[in-house]
Amino acid sequence: METIKLPKNYLLYGSLIGLFGGLLLGIIAETQNIRLFYAILSFIEPLGTLWINSLRMIVLPLIIAYIITAVASFSEIKSTFKVGGGAIFAHLVYLGIGFTVMIALVPHLVTFYNVTPELTQAIQFTSVETPQPSGTTEAPTGLRNIIVNIIPVNLFSAAANNEILPLFVAALLFGLALTRVPQQQRRMVVSFFKAIISVLYVLIQWILMVMPYAVFILVFSMASQAGSQLLGALIFFVVLFCGLLLFATLLLYVVTPIVGRVSLRKFAQSSLPAQTVAIGSRSSMVCLPALIEGAKDRLGLPEKIVGLVMPLAVSMFKYNKVVSGPIQIFFLAHIYGIQLEPWALVAFFMAYIPTSFSSPGIPSGGFFVSLPLYIALGIPVEGVVLLRTVDAIPDIFKTIANVTEDMSVAALVSRYSAESATSLSPLPD
Repeated sequence: METIKLPKNYLLYGSLIGLFGGLLLGIIAETQNIRLFYAILSFIEPLGTLWINSLRMIVLPLIIAYIITAVASFSEIKSTFKVGGGAIFAHLVYLGIGFTVMIALVPHLVTFYNVTPELTQAIQFTSVETPQPSGTTEAPTGLRNIIVNIIPVNLFSAAANNEILPLFVAALLFGLALTRVPQQQRRMVVSFFKAIISVLYVLIQWILMVMPYAVFILVFSMASQAGSQLLGALIFFVVLFCGLLLFATLLLYVVTPIVGRVSLRKFAQSSLPAQTVAIGSRSSMVCLPALIEGAKDRLGLPEKIVGLVMPLAVSMFKYNKVVSGPIQIFFLAHIYGIQLEPWALVAFFMAYIPTSFSSPGIPSGGFFVSLPLYIALGIPVEGVVLLRTVDAIPDIFKTIANVTEDMSVAALVSRYSAESATSLSPLPD
């Protein structure tokens, strides 16, 4: 499978330049009422709409093909998953705890930001409505209807109506069934979907190359209507996001010593080197050597467990999702004035949890995987893209949270593994 190659930090710096450039010109246009700026905006605004539509076009086939190829590959690596089952279970437990805490906190915290009518009008004015097919029925509500409709009657209708959870289930079932067919036939089908992904990667590279310019257009359009209020909303989001990520990380310092019978001081000392690397690299994979060293030398975990759990954790576990999903959903719903149905949120998180394990190996891979889920909730794509552009600072805290959970998972697996000497007694302080 091909990979996407972009200039180093192109998306980071390009999107930030587009963001601040659009904010600056938009605020000037709004405060000074410069007609020339509005004329320029009316000319380039359709280009931003085209970019948003290209995102909508590509994300659904990408995640379906990605799920099928990933699940179909399970049969070839099932031994690894059997050995690492404890690590996966621990990660799922952390997801359950994290989502429960954040869903209880975030809806109340986002209300501390006062959304003005001017801001709501501005961001709704710049949103591209999702086309609805004729004869569309209302989305199912209530637990019973969601369960009944979890397997789609018509895949094409489900795709047209943005019924994401049924599509996830259909792709998952197809992938699981694919693991039961003869190897030669399975490889043919997997090769077909991998070829589709390779083609989509080419389109994604084009989309990502244009992203900084699209961000400039979208932000320019919003800021020209909302002015400095848009900047205030973004600052509030970043501060709250970083605070919640830090809070989620601190939860690990409470759970690990209690459940893992590990000294708090030793756990903190073993995690610190990886956290330090995370601040500079913003990559869990780059932190792997520091994680292994901290787990073996400072925490005293068995080499066999560390050698399996750590590579598995840095490549698959995305603990930051317990914050990223809820805060983006509830903050965007708050500023757009969207009422979220409880059972729609249940369906969202049922489909969102698998994305906490991995994402396509492409720039902004997690963004492409989760985007259809936001669309299914009625969250405008423009809002999701806007929050993505201010991800540089939260990304540091995301990586810190991820690597801290990796260390915690290794400690828990070691504590309850029959092969581990630490399963017999707590580590000395």
